[in-house]
Amino acid sequence: MDTKVVRPFYLGTHIMLVIAMIMGLVLFPSCAPALSDVDSSEQLGDVTGFDTGPLPVYFDFDDISVPSELTLDRQESFVYETPGVKAGILVFKGRVDVSSLVSFFTESMPRHNWTFANSFKYKSYILNFYKKDKSCLISIYDKLFTTVVEIRVGPLHGVVEKPKE
Repeated sequence: MDTKVVRPFYLGTHIMLVIAMIMGLVLFPSCAPALSDVDSSEQLGDVTGFDTGPLPVYFDFDDISVPSELTLDRQESFVYETPGVKAGILVFKGRVDVSSLVSFFTESMPRHNWTFANSFKYKSYILNFYKKDKSCLISIYDKLFTTVVEIRVGPLHGVVEKPKE
């Protein structure tokens, strides 16, 4: 005797999914109607020089900013801190153009009172900065599918000679 098991066709899950989608569209309408009363012809004033890009973020060193497109790799990073010294290596990864990262750090570090010391370029980029009591070495290089930024901060002992102009 050949018995066939017939499974009933349940529309319940499909109907519930469609109802949930319709409810989402009804309960969360577009924000466009809320903005319709804004007159686009109004003058907003001079906004030249205003950067609308993502803001940089700060991690363990409050005088070193990092582009928000980069993610901290906690497995590769470490920070050593005592009451008088804070040093360490922060490793960041993300898919960011290397030359834009070099520009970012060469522009942002002086804003935090870092002095540019020197740089190396081509296969990878190495940027060296210093302050009165500490130094910072930033390495930037590409891997297969990601860009890596290593920020090394350590104490600076002795006198650093200012570059001759």
